[in-house]
Amino acid sequence: MIKVDQRLYKTSVFVAKLLITGLIFQALIFLNPDTTQIQQAFAVFMASLFNMAGLEMTQTGIRILSDEAVYVIVQDCLGWKSKAVFLGLMYASTQRFLENIKFIATGLVVLAVTNIVRVFTTVYLAEMNIISFDVIHGVLWRWSLTIVVLGLWFYWLRKKNRGTSLKSKLKLRIDEFKI
Repeated sequence: MIKVDQRLYKTSVFVAKLLITGLIFQALIFLNPDTTQIQQAFAVFMASLFNMAGLEMTQTGIRILSDEAVYVIVQDCLGWKSKAVFLGLMYASTQRFLENIKFIATGLVVLAVTNIVRVFTTVYLAEMNIISFDVIHGVLWRWSLTIVVLGLWFYWLRKKNRGTSLKSKLKLRIDEFKI
């Protein structure tokens, strides 16, 4: 009975912490902070990547222009929501958030690089007429960062649980059988 109570308590704490981070996330969406300068910087960066890849593109403000289309770098192109969800999951899953700062920082870098690849491949494949922009954006890449976030989180959970010593695992198993 004690083990069930402990699991229920841990689950309740996780859900409560996730709810708090979700409220913060929703507040950010509601407040809709101006990210135009960050979007412009990202557009400059992406336009230079496209040009290095052989696509002739120009950048104006948050727009990247080609002969074929105009691509607008909106807030969601920054990948900020995925980073916020990753931070929320990490915060909710641990009692000592800062002890995991190396993994959190690495996860944020992985998400940033994945986001750059996501935006780059979406535009590149559309420009090369391999797949239409709507198909790439709507189907392939809409869920990509979600999968990466969950993958990072599951990896961390497995790694964290593997770190438990054999002695502690045995003690937990023995305690399960005590009445």
